[in-house]
Amino acid sequence: MKHTKTILDNGVRVITAPMDGNPTVTVMVTVGTGSYHEEPQESGLSHFLEHMCFKGTTRRPTSLSITTELDGMGAIYNAFTSNEITGYYAKADAKHFERIGDIVADIYQNSVFPEGEIEREKGVVLGEIDMYADEPQEKISDALREHMYKGQSASRAVLGTKETVRAITRADLMRYRDMQYRPHNTLVTIAGGVEEAEALAFARKTFGSMLSGDSRPEFATADRDQHGPETVFVEKDTDQAHMILAWRTFDRSHRERFAARIANGILRGGMSSRLFIKLRDEMGSGYYISSGHDTYRTFGQFHISTGTTAERVAEIAGAIIAETRRLQTEAVPGDELEKIRSLIRSRVRMSLETSDGVADFFADQEMFDDAVRSPEELDAILSSVTAEDVMAVARTIFDSSKLTFAVIGKGIDRDAVSKVIGA
Repeated sequence: MKHTKTILDNGVRVITAPMDGNPTVTVMVTVGTGSYHEEPQESGLSHFLEHMCFKGTTRRPTSLSITTELDGMGAIYNAFTSNEITGYYAKADAKHFERIGDIVADIYQNSVFPEGEIEREKGVVLGEIDMYADEPQEKISDALREHMYKGQSASRAVLGTKETVRAITRADLMRYRDMQYRPHNTLVTIAGGVEEAEALAFARKTFGSMLSGDSRPEFATADRDQHGPETVFVEKDTDQAHMILAWRTFDRSHRERFAARIANGILRGGMSSRLFIKLRDEMGSGYYISSGHDTYRTFGQFHISTGTTAERVAEIAGAIIAETRRLQTEAVPGDELEKIRSLIRSRVRMSLETSDGVADFFADQEMFDDAVRSPEELDAILSSVTAEDVMAVARTIFDSSKLTFAVIGKGIDRDAVSKVIGA
């Protein structure tokens, strides 16, 4: 799949990915700032700024003027904030390319943050905080994060707290936007049914005049040493207990990160994966099982989560740990390895059927990886991962001394859990 990266004179990066015959186009603007760039008293500011960028600009004075124009083109549009990036995008029929691109550029560069809208939007974000607080899976995830990274930027929620959100002012928004939304920190990705020359000309016209300047770097998380399994128990009257097993791992540049992706697929890649078969098919323990390897600039975490009855928490935790130990001691059969490679390969290719999927694919790599790779290059790397590589990375990741077990529910047998995980 063809893509081209261009750096404008002011430092804005532009990725163009023409898709012949695709009827849509996606314009995405991504900035390298998120919760890891905030001071403790600013917690939630990146996310609140993202919300406020839709509340009016110098050219489109109200949120209704923005959304009515986008809806009138049948566009799909949204924004997102994470630990390290914030993004704005719109997708529509390719004939509307310049119009949707102009709107995305406008909200990114020219938002005015009306005072009345700030106070109203605080109610929206406070409701969002309450919504997640009512969800046991979110609550235990928060408790785990706060325990593992206490005192570090990684311990804070992207949404912030009620106290920090209530304290946000228009001056805070202006200062943070002017400091972080800088050319060298900005990526414009244009994918879909638009010629490369047209896409690049639009990017130069709309982003080439942004004024350069320094932005605040990430407050890097210095992952602490852990010398034995740790536990986090949250007592709550829930119908189901929700547990997370999390291991401290390595950063996103680590040489074993591709083998870790294969290992994750073996554990929970599809309905024929080991954890799905063990927990759902054999043990009938509960509905959901998920796993993932999250890597950041200075640290990483592999996590496995599931829900079950309070009485079975220790039993299920033991079954999960047994599967991770199996990965460390038994070579994965060749046919299972190839199944996971095929699964990853096909999911990548299916995600690239749409212009927004293509924009996501290239933008994520540009923002987070050491290189922007084509699907074919990524496939070649994953295909080179051997059974021995998987065993080696499993030994690196699933070190019991780096395990933290977190669970929320009522009447959990803490002693039984501690015994199973060796705490």
